[in-house]
Amino acid sequence: KQWYQRRVRVRPSQSQKRPLESPSSFRVPKISKTPTRPPRTSTITSRTSLSCSLSPVTASPSQTYSQRKGSGDIVNTFNEGGLSPVTDWSGHGEAAQITLSKGLLMKPYQYMFQKLSAKGEACDEHLDIMGEMLAKHHGAEFENVSKPVQGESRVAGRICCDSTGKLNASSVVLEGSLETSYGKRVPLDLRGLEHYSLYPGQILALEGTNPTGRKFIPTKMLSPVPMKKKVVTSENKPVTIFGACGPYTSQDSLAYEPLADLLSKVQEEQPDVLILLGPFVDVKHPLVEKCDVGDMTLEELFRSQISHILQRLPKHTHLVVVPSQRDAACDFVYPQPPPDLGVSVPNLTLAPDPCTLEVNGVCVAMTSTDVLFHLSSEEISHSPGSDRLGRLAGHLLHQHNFYPLHPSSEDVNLDYPHFVKHAFFQTKPDILLLPSDLRYFVKNVQDTVVVNPAKLGKGSGTYFKLRVKDSKQITNSTFVNIVKI
Repeated sequence: KQWYQRRVRVRPSQSQKRPLESPSSFRVPKISKTPTRPPRTSTITSRTSLSCSLSPVTASPSQTYSQRKGSGDIVNTFNEGGLSPVTDWSGHGEAAQITLSKGLLMKPYQYMFQKLSAKGEACDEHLDIMGEMLAKHHGAEFENVSKPVQGESRVAGRICCDSTGKLNASSVVLEGSLETSYGKRVPLDLRGLEHYSLYPGQILALEGTNPTGRKFIPTKMLSPVPMKKKVVTSENKPVTIFGACGPYTSQDSLAYEPLADLLSKVQEEQPDVLILLGPFVDVKHPLVEKCDVGDMTLEELFRSQISHILQRLPKHTHLVVVPSQRDAACDFVYPQPPPDLGVSVPNLTLAPDPCTLEVNGVCVAMTSTDVLFHLSSEEISHSPGSDRLGRLAGHLLHQHNFYPLHPSSEDVNLDYPHFVKHAFFQTKPDILLLPSDLRYFVKNVQDTVVVNPAKLGKGSGTYFKLRVKDSKQITNSTFVNIVKI
């Protein structure tokens, strides 16, 4: 009954009504102000005032990391120019000139709002751009993929799968663009090709016959469009780069011991640039999944790591931070904007994923997304004797973008309109960093030094040391070591 009386408004009787008051006699009730939360002060401060730890208070040392073997062993070396082995990895003592390339994604955006129509337009725009480049490169016009032609003809399109399963030799179809083929698809008979390497999303040009219009029989794969390198006009200076990819801690601890040991090496050898690719706070770490990170929030843990890294950096070493979609404190989208720390530090560059930058005239491209592993699980190949890892890396250079797979892996939240704008190579990179769960390697792929340093906190844990002596002759003047942490 009391609850009912509180909920039901009883209409007052005529005698209970208050007399009308003039506006001047109205009294505004006092409203108590809600206490405002003080603004969060950033943990990024100067090098001298930093006093924070990489790990939460509750972190315990890793048992598996303390039992590792072969620390400091060089497991892979790249030296095509026959240079003398580098024993002194210190930089030249001056701040490196680092410039981010134009067209990168530098601001956050609203994702998970893309419409199917916008996604379709972006995919078709991508196909049109690559088709025009292929037509100009080969000096030919491409036919409709489903047009019956008795003689030889040339077509261009995107490789697709005719079912929901994995791509195989009998399920390959070629999708033409809206402009040339009205978006139609035609099955491919691959028996006429001596060798091929195909995957969903690959845009290529073929030469062959289509006598009925129902199946294209390719006899030749036309060569992809090569990229041109940027002409180096700046002063030629040698550059030393160290780099690694997360996760930066073992699976049984959040002590970040591998990262601490890497920073000790950086302090000792003092390179010009240190490139760290995420994840820094890995969403797949067992303790992060349980939110067992002590009193810190995930954002505070991420900020404390960057602070600790800056504190331990040598004076002339520049830090480049690239986020990952597996970072718990960053946006889960690709392309991914740079992390927002709220401050600007002179020797810190917060870069997006993917990213292209110049270091003393050397063009370095990188992505923290494991595109090599995703391509390896989708590619079908009939190329006896070919180098599989080099071939996978070459797909990116052939397609002129950082993630040529379509549809993307389930681990990648790809925003197609922003992908077309921000995930393409502007020029051919000199150094291409592609960290992956696949085995580490360093290879010369189409005059680009491709480095897969693997992961610092997985398995034996590895990172790379790179020295470029002449930015005008990259492959013959680059020395790379992949080292166990």
